Amino acid sequence: MSERSERSLVGRDPFFSELDIRKGWEPFRQIEELLADWPRGNGVVAPKIDITENEDKYQVRAELPGVSKDDITVEIEDRVLNLRGEKKERRDEKLEKGRRLECTYGAFSRSILLPQDADADHVTAEFRDGVLNVGIAKRPETKAKQIALKG
Repeated sequence: MSERSERSLVGRDPFFSELDIRKGWEPFRQIEELLADWPRGNGVVAPKIDITENEDKYQVRAELPGVSKDDITVEIEDRVLNLRGEKKERRDEKLEKGRRLECTYGAFSRSILLPQDADADHVTAEFRDGVLNVGIAKRPETKAKQIALKG
């Protein structure tokens, strides 16, 4: 199979359009290297997210358990969606003794480069039950148009 036909088997993913599989991209090794450098301890590094797409919009879903709506900021600047906030600790150290403390507290942030067809002027955000849902509309002029054949 030629290099050209191998590339055609890979679907278009607007969030990872700049990745080139011909250059030895090893996602799991690279992710492990990134995580090794991230701070640990009481800082919440980045919320887990799901990014989905349908015909009309992109949907970003972030899990933020224990975070208050008032402690979350959602911004788009230069095609970058920024999710920021803080999970505040709510225990009284004087009354409680720690046996095993795995819950994390502190500031968090997550930045996502949006595809070219994302419309930053048409964004919705909703926070319910510890889940943040951000919808980003696609610009209509970038949608594929079917051309009728003559003859």
